[in-house]
Amino acid sequence: MSIEDEVVAIVLCGGLGTRLGAMTRDQPKPMVEVAGRPFIERILDNLVEQEISKIVLAVSYLREVIQAHIGPVYRGVPIEYSVEEKPLGTGGAIVNAIRQLNLEHTNLLVVNGDSYCKFDLSGMIRQLPDVDIVMVTKYLHDTGRYGTAQVNSQGEVTDFIEKKHSRSGYINAGIYLFSTSLVAGCGLEKFSFEMTFLEQAESRNIKITTQISDSYFIDIGIVDDYMLANDYFRQHDAVEQ
Repeated sequence: MSIEDEVVAIVLCGGLGTRLGAMTRDQPKPMVEVAGRPFIERILDNLVEQEISKIVLAVSYLREVIQAHIGPVYRGVPIEYSVEEKPLGTGGAIVNAIRQLNLEHTNLLVVNGDSYCKFDLSGMIRQLPDVDIVMVTKYLHDTGRYGTAQVNSQGEVTDFIEKKHSRSGYINAGIYLFSTSLVAGCGLEKFSFEMTFLEQAESRNIKITTQISDSYFIDIGIVDDYMLANDYFRQHDAVEQ
């Protein structure tokens, strides 16, 4: 068994995607087509390439659309579903998945279902024994949509800065590796993982380190970036053929 077999991936798919307008009226945001394929497939391809042994899709809004399209297996990897009957926030979705699928005593790789960035899981695993959370970051010249993560010379996250117009720096790419023990016993049901466990890390005595990605990053949450994602993947797919 490889070390990757000890990691379960959770893809957060429960968002409403209201900023994409009509595109998410009849389908959840991860199912929106980007360059001819549902975006969720591109996220799952990214996980399959990392040799993840099991993937959990945390679903809520129009979940049956995702379940019908993806089914129980994707490219040979078992797919399970955790269901939110009501929105629980990113943190609540993670805790809900742990409880529904008995994922205690497991290392979790959590990724957002509406953003794409390549990463090195093996490298993240090597970092994990010494920290509580390994977070993928990406350097952008304009972090206005996202805010920035302050990273010291050792690669540790020391602070998070709110969104500001046209500021360069490292953003949170929405990919995290941590043990379920970090959140399983927190006693919370509906909460933001980012606000409660990342932004309050110092007060909670949580140590976060980064893996800086040099790959393309895209978040399809708004129409302009959705269009950029289409352009990127059309070019990427043409090169792959």
